[in-house]
Amino acid sequence: MSTRALRTRNKDYDVAVIGGGPGGFSAAISAARAGARTVLVERDGALGGAAASGLGILGYLDRSGNKALGGIAQELIDRLQSVGGSPGHFRCPVHNSITPVSADLVKIVVAQMCKEAGVDVLFNHELLGAEVDDHGDLIAASVYGKLTTTRIAAKVFIDGTGDGDLAYLAGVPFTSGQEGTGEMQPSTLMFTVTSYDLDRFFAFLEENPDQVGIKEEYAAGYDLNFLRTTPGHCFIGLQGLISKARENGDFSVPRNQLIYITTASDKLLAINTSRVNRVDASDPVQLSNGLADGYQQVFQIVEFLRNYVPGFEKVEIAQIAPGLGIRETRHFEGVDRLTEDRLDQEVSDSSIALSAYNIDIHSGTSDGIDLRVVEAPFGIPYGCLVPKGVNGLLLSGRTISVDSTVFASVRVIGPCIAIGEAAGIAAAQSASSGTPVSDLNTDALRAKLIEEGAIL
Repeated sequence: MSTRALRTRNKDYDVAVIGGGPGGFSAAISAARAGARTVLVERDGALGGAAASGLGILGYLDRSGNKALGGIAQELIDRLQSVGGSPGHFRCPVHNSITPVSADLVKIVVAQMCKEAGVDVLFNHELLGAEVDDHGDLIAASVYGKLTTTRIAAKVFIDGTGDGDLAYLAGVPFTSGQEGTGEMQPSTLMFTVTSYDLDRFFAFLEENPDQVGIKEEYAAGYDLNFLRTTPGHCFIGLQGLISKARENGDFSVPRNQLIYITTASDKLLAINTSRVNRVDASDPVQLSNGLADGYQQVFQIVEFLRNYVPGFEKVEIAQIAPGLGIRETRHFEGVDRLTEDRLDQEVSDSSIALSAYNIDIHSGTSDGIDLRVVEAPFGIPYGCLVPKGVNGLLLSGRTISVDSTVFASVRVIGPCIAIGEAAGIAAAQSASSGTPVSDLNTDALRAKLIEEGAIL
């Protein structure tokens, strides 16, 4: 009996973006809008990454309430608001700001933006390989989808994979996890719930104010009144109920507090409470085991809500994210590397995006969080997007060259979208002019970003 071989095909583009999460979709849109023939390769069946899980977006406002993100990042929210997919930005004493979104409307709106820009999107395609020539130029990447291997040649590639899979295959130097320990922040399986009664829950909190978490001085104003009056909020607390459930053998998730985040719908809450520790998500076996653990944690968290938390007795799962939300894996080396000691003065003439989120380090071995306030936005230099040792490649999203402390701020969705927009415009400028990405005129890049509404 005869068999059939895998199909093969070849494609050629100006810019190829691998990964359709926050650092990828924005890069593809901005590259295409700048005139580059652009392809976006996504391993799943939807764009948006963590933003498409229901997770509220962080980073739009700084601690004083000033906007830190514009451009495509703000356009996304404007378009979501027009279709009921976001109520907009809300200040938060803990997170500086929270922008709730609808998971499914994120998927739709991002796909619309890509189509309107002329981006060719390859859904359900996995990265297979990278071709680097003898001069160190990345000239092609191979991807696989539905019995077909596609070789994509491009003038410039952008790694928006989160884990830096393309940069890894191309040979860019990297380290894993945090400096000194290699410990990685834990992963979370996001899910949304419905059939709850927040009024009853808030009445419980009024009688038990100790169940509202985050008592640190920096969180002044984070109280029941804030929760009741702010539609876009993140609740953190119930440490007492969790301790009781743990004593009863009903809670083994390595998390000391429950976290929920409001969404664009008053009928849905996003639960950011599962914690999968000691998983290197760049390893497929560990990733699979972590996802299985995440499903078990989701079930246990829902049972905890039903049995211990007033107002959640009849809660039901509405949707579980299709994969783990990954906070940290590889850190790549760029021609510049932004470190913690530079943050106070790092808004410079080389900055291509701002980060206004706090330094937020989730422990990868215990149940706590180390949060350090960032009082004013800091700039991300263009050199952090340019990798060492490989030409024709830009880093985007959480793959950029920063230390693990700075990473704990820039890793969230908002700054990643802004970084991606800069990467896309830079790639288009490089492709059209023939100038290597390492030699690009930063002033021209910044001017184009400002023209497109970015805040620098």
